Amino acid sequence: MKKITFNVFFALALLLATNSKAQCLEASEGLYPAATFTPTTCDGITVNTITALAYAGEYSNVNVTSGETYVFQSSIATDFITISSDDGVTATSFGVTPLTWVADVTGVVRFYTHVDDLCTESATFRTRSVKCGIPPCALPTITFAKVSNCPDATFNVTADITSMGSAAAITVTDNQAGTPQVANGTGLLTFGPYNNGLSVTLTAVNDDSAVCTIISGAQTQAACPPANDNFANAIAIECGNNYTGNTVAATLDENDAPDGFGADMDAPNVWYSFTGSGFSETVTLNLCGSSYDSSVLIYTGSSGSLTLVGGNDDDATCGAAPLDTRSRASFTSDGSTTYYIAIEGWNAASTGAFTMDVTCEGVTPPAVANQTCDTALAVNIDNSDILSDNSFGDVSPAQPSCDLFGSIQDVWFSFVAPTEGTVDCAVSNGTMTSANFNVYSGLCGALVAVTNACNANLTTGGTESLTGLVAGETYFVQVWSNAAEQGTFSLRLTNPSLGVGVFETSDFVTYPNPVTDILNISYPKSITNVSVFNLLGQEVFSKTATTNISQIDLSNLARGAYMVKVATEGFVKTIRIVKQ
Repeated sequence: MKKITFNVFFALALLLATNSKAQCLEASEGLYPAATFTPTTCDGITVNTITALAYAGEYSNVNVTSGETYVFQSSIATDFITISSDDGVTATSFGVTPLTWVADVTGVVRFYTHVDDLCTESATFRTRSVKCGIPPCALPTITFAKVSNCPDATFNVTADITSMGSAAAITVTDNQAGTPQVANGTGLLTFGPYNNGLSVTLTAVNDDSAVCTIISGAQTQAACPPANDNFANAIAIECGNNYTGNTVAATLDENDAPDGFGADMDAPNVWYSFTGSGFSETVTLNLCGSSYDSSVLIYTGSSGSLTLVGGNDDDATCGAAPLDTRSRASFTSDGSTTYYIAIEGWNAASTGAFTMDVTCEGVTPPAVANQTCDTALAVNIDNSDILSDNSFGDVSPAQPSCDLFGSIQDVWFSFVAPTEGTVDCAVSNGTMTSANFNVYSGLCGALVAVTNACNANLTTGGTESLTGLVAGETYFVQVWSNAAEQGTFSLRLTNPSLGVGVFETSDFVTYPNPVTDILNISYPKSITNVSVFNLLGQEVFSKTATTNISQIDLSNLARGAYMVKVATEGFVKTIRIVKQ
């Protein structure tokens, strides 16, 4: 008996709790507008707009007449509506918009809007409106749509009638003095063509009752999208040519493609493609002459599966403001791969006309191998100078935290932290005007910058003392110059706790470079070991002696670039040579 009584009480409580959420009489935003609204037309069709600036969590006062049918509406299709007495105490009707109610009073009622039946409020504007009366007919169901006729610079407007309502015939006209069309049943009516730029509306009138009229929204087409608006229609480009285009009427295509180089794939874009001529070359895309803030992104792959290989947002070398917002990007073509180029603006609202100059330069010698973290060249912490360069490299998508603007061509090195956990990392300029570097821990693809180790705009090179390194852990060094500048530099890693001396660089001479057969080495102290490595880090030659080594024979090596490590009395120096 107790259990039955408890269950009855529980069910009753649940019912009351449920009903309490099925009406919303709270309104922290209060009354809006202040004046009581009276519908002016009660034909069952005309929408009487109370306000287009309504909030969810407020109400309007509306005059109603007993026995009249009212349809209360919000412009947001999921809004919850409550109709109450004029004092806001008693709810008379509630539900999701549109809410139909036959008035049982004459006077003022409150018209509440909320986001849902939990009485959620929102300051997002919506339109609050009411229809009243019984329509003299059932409205037809018509869908209006614009149909593009590009590239003919025209468009049509269609009226798709899926229900005649109560009409035996419907006459449809446009606002451009076109020929009226009469529909005696469901089907598709087509109007036009209209020239781009026209604003077209269609009016559908029930021939039995002109009150039952439907008017379309404005249909227009400002301009035709460019022919290369979509990835599938990319226009092939060639070296030495100039291309013009416009993104004003373009759409955003391949918006899931990777972002990088300061540019986001979030603006209307057009597409080009480039396929090499059988040999490696550096391809430069110059958009400095464009009329708006442009961006360029370069990909390989296919639609829906693109890989980012280059790009640029702002290139200061284009000139003073606003030209510094134009873009210029370079990438290395392998001679056979097809590269896809997206031209866009810096955000969704940035569109305009652009020019693109395409220039190409052959890549000789081949690009260095350590262009990415995954191909980082392992180096020792031995106070030796590692001569390298970033010439003919790819533009990197990894933007260092201290140099976020402009494309960079970087190279990568790795080292294993010593037991002492301290390393001095020094980068010195060669032909680079600015030798910049950053140091990372972690794994390639998930790198973490070492605190305070990022150095940019170092016109004379620089040194960073790294402390607190984890012994035995691999760290990565990224080296680059300003923007896409190429040139030589040297990297030196030293363990300061070991008090390692300095290799007297000024007294060290190697010649000739490039070398055909014999590489000559000159140094005042005895050279005890010479090792030669290819750019993959593989040792291809080694010579050890107790006396001074002054020459090494490289005639058996293949043509290409190599790293030569020279050891003398506890010091090591590494240089880069080219074998002809």
